[in-house]
Amino acid sequence: MTEERSAHRTTFGRSIAGALLVGLIATVVPLSLATPAFAARAKTISVADASIVEGNAGQQNMSFKISWSGAKGQGAVSVSYATANIIPGATAGSDYTATSGVASLSSGGCRCATVNVPILGDTMSEGTETFAFNLSNPVNATITRAQAIGTIIDNEGPPSLVVLDASTAENTGPLSFSVVMTSSSGGTQTVNYSTVDGTAIAGTDYTSTSGTLTFTSGQTTKTVNVPITNDTLDEADETLSLVLSNSTIAVTDDTGLGTITNDDPEPTISVADASVAENAGPLSFTISLSTASGQEVDVDYTTTDVTALAGSDYTTISGTAVIPAGQTSVQVDVPVTNDDTHESDEGLTLNLSSEYNASILDGQAVGTITNDDALPVASIGDTSVAEGNLGLTPATFDITLAGASDSTVTVDWATADGTANALTDYVLASGTATFAPGVTSQQVSVDVVGDVLKESDETFTVVLSNPNGATIDKGTGTGTITNDDRTFTALTLKARKTATKVTAKGILEAAAPGAQVAVSLLKQKGTKWVVVTKRVVNIGTIGDLDGDLIPDAAYHTAFKRPSRGTYRVRSIFAGTLDLLPCSKTVNLKI
Repeated sequence: MTEERSAHRTTFGRSIAGALLVGLIATVVPLSLATPAFAARAKTISVADASIVEGNAGQQNMSFKISWSGAKGQGAVSVSYATANIIPGATAGSDYTATSGVASLSSGGCRCATVNVPILGDTMSEGTETFAFNLSNPVNATITRAQAIGTIIDNEGPPSLVVLDASTAENTGPLSFSVVMTSSSGGTQTVNYSTVDGTAIAGTDYTSTSGTLTFTSGQTTKTVNVPITNDTLDEADETLSLVLSNSTIAVTDDTGLGTITNDDPEPTISVADASVAENAGPLSFTISLSTASGQEVDVDYTTTDVTALAGSDYTTISGTAVIPAGQTSVQVDVPVTNDDTHESDEGLTLNLSSEYNASILDGQAVGTITNDDALPVASIGDTSVAEGNLGLTPATFDITLAGASDSTVTVDWATADGTANALTDYVLASGTATFAPGVTSQQVSVDVVGDVLKESDETFTVVLSNPNGATIDKGTGTGTITNDDRTFTALTLKARKTATKVTAKGILEAAAPGAQVAVSLLKQKGTKWVVVTKRVVNIGTIGDLDGDLIPDAAYHTAFKRPSRGTYRVRSIFAGTLDLLPCSKTVNLKI
């Protein structure tokens, strides 16, 4: 990671932490946030410049380092390369060997490949020459620096000093810079040197070094060793410079770039399973590193349905988890939907991808939303139905669930006698009430047998048992068969004539308090009977005059004796809600 990129991402991380998530150990950023910092996660390829002192004969290799950076994923990275002449400059075939091919870049460690270009030595004085090393046709990445310059430093002509670039792994230091005199000098020459920070910091990453080199007659190479500090943090390669000054002879290249390559493995990323009760959300996943890193670690995440459904059981999320350098974990919260439905525990997954500055060890976690709702409670209501005079009439009972379930619920039911008898008053019945998921009400019916017998209201019960997926609260429902029949009645009538009147008396059976009898005197005129007079009389005291256990009562009245003729006395009981009507007629000759 370059110094510029490192500074950019550090600034971004601090702004997020300060502005959005103060106090958290790490940062969770929605994928929808488009920020320049996250552009650094894209996979990009670049190539570094290289240089070498030519030599007088044979060949030696100039090494070009091709590197990629960014988030992992999308397959292995490769890129084509080819050398090209620069005019004026070095010429393929005489100064270097034309080289081309495809470089496959490692996915771990340095994420790089090294390509060697043979440099041809000679004894001609030709000055410093350059050629191009070009990249093309990237696979699974884009190219950000497509051309490097190869510099061939001439070692003929007047002597001059060159400091060559150097590189070493952090744990194998020191960093050894070669300071080369391009040709030997006939006398003693001196040059000062000192280190200068790049992305590497003196006192932390290396030991600041300075001094003076002395070349005696015939000496052409000196070495400056810069001590390196070894640590256990995975970090980007770091750089410093060795700078020459106050030379007694000319200096062709006064600055050598020293690269301290990281030797510590990337941390691995794991996400832990999580569980929460539905009413106690959110569901919190912890994304952890195997060890702290010296640089920021990012990883994308997204939720996926298993048995839990996004939108109804939880809110789907996706984003990027950012773990700053030196920290080891971040928490991702998935909002959970609380409802009142009894249901099985439900699951979803949190999936990791596109890791940056780390490798994924365990990229999927299972989130479990545990049910917090009690089993539904079944109850049966009471009902009533008029008996009817014949046939069958259904008595309907409502069975309800307090609380819904996401599974099928069943409960058995069966009738039982009360004052009603299954042989004569209703039809014995039983069955199973089945509630589909989400359904909270069902009905069952019991047939009631109609008749015309006057009787009291009668009852039977429907009893619940064997619940599956529920419990029972009110397990007995009472069915009332209401009587809708009236009692048969009859009238007796005796009519007598005296010298002054006609009397009528009789008994109403069955009788009820308040009953009245209409008594009429009718005269025959031709074929018709015409009412002469009429009276409504109240029945007497309710009793049992004939001892048959049926309540009865007497009535009587009298009319003025009419003129001669054929007459009829008629008594009529109009009936009540409980008693049927009846009548009686007696003919009388006057």
